This record gives sequence, C-alpha cells and structure tokens, in this order.
Amino acid sequence: MKTAIGIIGLGVMGTSISRNLARNGFSLSLYNRFVKGVEEDVAQKKINQYEELESALPFEDLKLFADSLTSPKKILLNLTAGAAVDHIIDQLLPFLTPGDLIIDGGNSHFTDTENRLNRLQSKQIFFMGLGISGGEAGALHGPSLMAGGSEDAYALSENFLKEMAATTAEGEKACDYVGSGGAGHFVKMVHNAIEYAEMQIIAELFEVMHKGMRMGYAEIAAVFEQWNKNEFDAYLLDITIKILKTKDEKGYVLDRILDKASYNQTGSWTLIAGIKDFHSCSMVAAALFSRFNSNRSKAFKGLSITQQEDVPLKLEVDQLRAVFRFTRTVNHYQHFRLVEEMSEKAGWNIDLQKLCSLWSAGCIIKSKLLVQLSPFLENRLGPFFDPQYLNQLNSDRSSVATLITETANTEIPLPCISAAHTYYKQMTQRKSSANIIQAQRDFFGAHGFQIIGGNPGDLHHYPWER
Repeated sequence: MKTAIGIIGLGVMGTSISRNLARNGFSLSLYNRFVKGVEEDVAQKKINQYEELESALPFEDLKLFADSLTSPKKILLNLTAGAAVDHIIDQLLPFLTPGDLIIDGGNSHFTDTENRLNRLQSKQIFFMGLGISGGEAGALHGPSLMAGGSEDAYALSENFLKEMAATTAEGEKACDYVGSGGAGHFVKMVHNAIEYAEMQIIAELFEVMHKGMRMGYAEIAAVFEQWNKNEFDAYLLDITIKILKTKDEKGYVLDRILDKASYNQTGSWTLIAGIKDFHSCSMVAAALFSRFNSNRSKAFKGLSITQQEDVPLKLEVDQLRAVFRFTRTVNHYQHFRLVEEMSEKAGWNIDLQKLCSLWSAGCIIKSKLLVQLSPFLENRLGPFFDPQYLNQLNSDRSSVATLITETANTEIPLPCISAAHTYYKQMTQRKSSANIIQAQRDFFGAHGFQIIGGNPGDLHHYPWER
C-alpha cells in the first residue's frame, strides 16, 4: 500500500501534525531517525500511542520510507532549523524523482530556504518553506499556515494543507500562498517577533498590576478577562488569564516557575533583518533583550533599586488598557512595515491583508486587532496614516506617559512599553535632535549634512573651528 504524505521528524510538532492529517483522512508514512539507546522505534511508538495513527506506516530507513509514497512524493519535514534540514535533504535526494515535493515546516531562516529552493530547482524537485503557527495545540487542531516558494509546489500541497489548517471566523482556511522564495518562512519569522513583543507587553502590565498596584493573580485575571471579552479577543491574553488562575495542592503554579525566559532564533533573526534594512524593530529588540536579561548573573540578583515598595502606584486599570492598546498597535505597525519593505526589495509581493486573515485563526498572535487593521492595510500605508488610528494613539499616549512616570522610581522595568512610546514620539515629532548628530559627524569626520530646503542627497560641509 502506498501512502499520500510522508512526515519526517516526530517531535511535538511532527507528531501533532501527523495526528491532524490522519484525522482528516490522509494516509501517512512516518519517519524518525534511529539512534541506538536514544531514539529507537519512534514512529512505531507514536502509532501505538495515538489512535489516529493506527493505519500509518512506520519507518527508520529513508529509502523504504520514500518508496512507500505515491508519486509525486510529498514529504513534510519537521526538523530543527539549520544543518539537520540540509542533512536530511541530502539523504533523501537519491530516492526522489523530478516533480516530487519537499516541504520544510520548521522555523528555518528565509535565506536558507531560498538557497535550498534554488538548489532543488536545478534537480527539478519542488521545495516549499512553510511557516506554521499555533504551537502544539494549533498543529493538532488547526494551525495557521504560510506557504512560500513556487506556486506549483503550493498547488501540489494545497489540498492537504488546507484540510489541516484552522478556519477563520469568516469560514476561510488560515492557509495560503504568501509569496515566492523565502516569503513563507520570512513572514513566520516576523510573526514570531510580534509574538515576542506582545508577550513582553503582557508581562510588563502583569508586573505593574501585581508589584505596583498590589493586585492578586485572580484580580489581574479578572481585569484581563474583561479586556479580552470587550475589546481585544487576543489568544496570548487568553492563555495568560488561564495561567493566572491555575492552582493545585501546592498553590499557584506561576509561583513555582523560575523567572528565566528562554528564546529561539526567530526574534534575533527579525531584529537582524530590520537592521540590515535600516528599519527600526525596537519592539522585538526590547522583548528579546528582556529575555536575555532574565538570564542575569547571580551577582546582579543581589542588587536592588526599589524606592517605593510601600506605596502602591496610583494607576487605573483603564489606563493600563489604553497602554496595551497603544503598544500592540505600534508593535504590529513596526513589523508590518518590515514585511512591506522586505517584500518590495525581494519581489515577493506579500499581501498584508492576507497576513491579517492568515493570523486571525489557529495562531499565537490571533486577536481582533488583526481584523481591525486589515482595511487600513489595503493601500499598504498602515494605521499611523489613518485619522481613526492616529486619534486613538494620541489619546492613549498620555496613559503610557503616566505609567512610565509612575514606575520611574520603582524596580519595575518597562522595556517594551517604553520602546513603543519612544518610537511613537520619534516618528511623530515635528523636529528631532538628529541635526546635532549629523553636525558632530561632519565635525570629526567631514561626513557632510543636508541643508533644510535643499535638494535631497546634496551634502554640504562646514569649516568648523578646531
């Protein structure tokens, strides 16, 4: 018996995707590497463990695995980004024929995806970089899928990808072709950067409420619940509510979790991509550096700058709601701008409205904001240029300033909230202090400067007194 789809890599995501596809009626061949004493009979064990997989075929030999697939062969990789992907592709190639398809469903860097695409194209093997969002639960019940590569490759896989994808509130599948080359993995990378910043914003607001306003976990959960129900409908806020409510015989689970945040490469990749494009990604930078700082040395843990421990902060929860609204808008704006700029440079033609739709279901950053932003992205301008959003941002900005002022003499850091506030001020101020920087550059390095009212690009130099 030949099967329709091959899955390579049976970690958390690979297993959940396999169960999803099997539940939707697709016959599967499952492959996991053999490492004596470490990884043995993994595919068979998964089949034994999950009822959905009882008809799947298990393999530890790649040739037998490839031979078990119907032509054209369709193989989905769920591997750690980097060398492991290239290694398995090298091993697979002898068993593939022109017209077969390899899909990389991991968090690969978009430039690696483009290199693999070009390499396999010369061998007439289709290749696609597939961004998958939703975590374990999304992979199992319906993720958001962002396909990049050739349109022919997407056409070969569209049927089973849409079957496994989440369904939006409008009844559409959260799965689509977003662009050529590495576009699929690029937008997934940026998606993760938005996720990083939003998680940090929620953490900062939690800290303000808990440490600064003396609110208990249940009280904070109730506030977040009201916000989510009435305005935001954000997945990350929803899971935070559940975390804050979770107790067992030992008390709140949150109290037993070490304050040390992990991270993967996608946040830093987005920051680097922004830097290379001369684009401000201050929100993901603040979030990423906060995770780095949470791994601080023991020497720093003994220090404290607290000055207002006995004085609760004088803040209203409605002010904090305005802060959340403001920072999330800036976060999305920064990253949609990065997608727009990189898409134009690479010729990917990414539709920003399509991303709003893809990210509105089965996705970690799913929220009502994406639905609200979509109409304003039709002309690729973004919310800062729309009077409705500009008025809202200007109104909310005072609450952000109040929060920053109130926490200035406490131990509560606000890296993401402060980054959003600073970015907005710099983008909307009538005149910045950059002229003195350019004067300094001209003074010590004769780099030149542009004159107000002069021709763009014309540089002038002043004979500064030494």
